[in-house]
Amino acid sequence: MVSLIVGKKDLESLRYTAETAYKTTEFWKEKFLNIDVEELTPEVLLSESDNIFINSHDLYNIERIWPTYIRNMEVFHVLSRTSGTTGKPKRIPYTTDDIKRGSRQLKPWANELMENAVVASFFPQLPSSSGFFVLGAFRYLGTKLRYVQIPIQYILEEDLLIHELREIKPTSLFALTTSAYKLGFVLPEDIKADIQTLVVGGEPLTKELAKGILDNFPNAVIVDVLGMSEDGLVGYRIVTKNQIEAPFNFPESLLILKKTEDKYEEYYHVYVTKVMKEGELTGLPIFNYKNWDLARVVDGKVLNILRSNDVINLGGAKLHIDQVMDIVHRYPFLVDFVIIYHPLSPDNPKPKAIIKVGYVGKKPPGIEDEIRELIYEANNPVRYEVEEAKSSELVVEAVPAEEVRRGLPQKPGKTKRIFIVGKDL
Repeated sequence: MVSLIVGKKDLESLRYTAETAYKTTEFWKEKFLNIDVEELTPEVLLSESDNIFINSHDLYNIERIWPTYIRNMEVFHVLSRTSGTTGKPKRIPYTTDDIKRGSRQLKPWANELMENAVVASFFPQLPSSSGFFVLGAFRYLGTKLRYVQIPIQYILEEDLLIHELREIKPTSLFALTTSAYKLGFVLPEDIKADIQTLVVGGEPLTKELAKGILDNFPNAVIVDVLGMSEDGLVGYRIVTKNQIEAPFNFPESLLILKKTEDKYEEYYHVYVTKVMKEGELTGLPIFNYKNWDLARVVDGKVLNILRSNDVINLGGAKLHIDQVMDIVHRYPFLVDFVIIYHPLSPDNPKPKAIIKVGYVGKKPPGIEDEIRELIYEANNPVRYEVEEAKSSELVVEAVPAEEVRRGLPQKPGKTKRIFIVGKDL
């Protein structure tokens, strides 16, 4: 199986982190039992990834996962609550040293892009993980900026939103990827012209989506951030009009990428290792954290990270949400889409995906067929399963934008594209 190693490869820090985890947690003591942690290398983590790893469900066993200095309350820490994909909340300890580490993750771009910025933040209200990571890191770094939390519900209230933004005069927006895209169609030109940075995350930033955002914010650059409660601000990339497909950088984390078992050459499973400097104590040591994220890799560079629930199965084929997103956002009159997924079940012998795309203005003639053909062009296995094997169904429906999410469960602080019949509906 083809594998790649990217990110931080500081052997001294990696070995210190492993030694600390080995001495303070039952879980890692067992995992590293047959490994000399003083000789640990990224290549060893790769070769032992079937044995040395942790997954989302392991995080519930706090007696084995939390280090003794967390369980015995020997250091200051906060608990970050995250729902993730496991169905119930996980609570992640986060120490002062994690804040220091977060500042190092921000530093490569914060000093250059955020000095004297006025930030309008649409991330969920504190105490959210993004609040701990971003605010704590900026505070420790000492970046001179003004941070204003905007109620995320204002994204749905155009008049209130514009009034608030005129009051604070932002030069930077922090938002979910889709929210930033939609704001480009809502905000007045003078407000958009003042925006210099858009810090986004929570959903893949495809090439076409990035173009759409930058076209609407003519003076801005995009900072595309990969964050997770378990490891803070894992990676980032700077996207500009001149470099739409910039690769991700991982300043404080080590990533092992292992080729998926299917026919999709660009997609890799992601295993994340948190690396601490000597003397620091992280709230949660993790090595080869396997949460089923996928990386899209081109020429050895990571261009997108997809969450595990951003993929659906159509017979023997997988439909990746970033492919659909890239196609939909080629059209300036299409501003939203969702996928209604009917999985295989005793009552449903054929899995089915209904892609609802939302248009503004008049319905473009033939747009459904055009989108379906572009999906087939990008994903031949889907075409085969739907058109030849007849094992699955793919339906494209174009509806007015305001009807795309009508009747679907929504949370302002979450971006949700795929709704599964029998689970979400």
